[in-house]
Amino acid sequence: MSVWSLQTILRRATAADIPAIMTIERQPGYDALVGRWDEAQHFHNISRPGVLYLVHDDADGVLVAFAALSGLGHRDGVVQINRMIVRTPNQGTGKLFLSEIMRAAFEGAPTQRLSLSVLPDNHRALHVYHAMGFHEDKLMRGAGTLPDGRRVDLFSMSIFYEDWVARNAV
Repeated sequence: MSVWSLQTILRRATAADIPAIMTIERQPGYDALVGRWDEAQHFHNISRPGVLYLVHDDADGVLVAFAALSGLGHRDGVVQINRMIVRTPNQGTGKLFLSEIMRAAFEGAPTQRLSLSVLPDNHRALHVYHAMGFHEDKLMRGAGTLPDGRRVDLFSMSIFYEDWVARNAV
């Protein structure tokens, strides 16, 4: 697996960050938009090969965003954003955070395709993903499960390396 070059707003999460990550996940209404993982799942994931947790701290050192990515080092160059959550929406943090995740994926690893799944009614996230160049690949019926056990549809979205380069050419 290639070492990712982390930009100034990104840092690799550690197990010590899991309580703050879980606090962000458990904000009112987030369970219906992004689901949630329990503590054991986070501890398991953060230590798995090919998985990377990235976080962003504000100027006071408070964790304000996190993402969990998988597929790092896979031979086909597909990296999946499994989770991306910000503490306070509608302040530009998500777009900036996603921009740096994309930069780290495409510049720091042999990523050819960056993908994610999102609920069709998560309009705020869809707006950000479209603005950042992601395209809806397909609707996956019943592909997600909410914390209450309900099955939900998800959009599969992705952006390819070539598209990212074209969007970021100066």
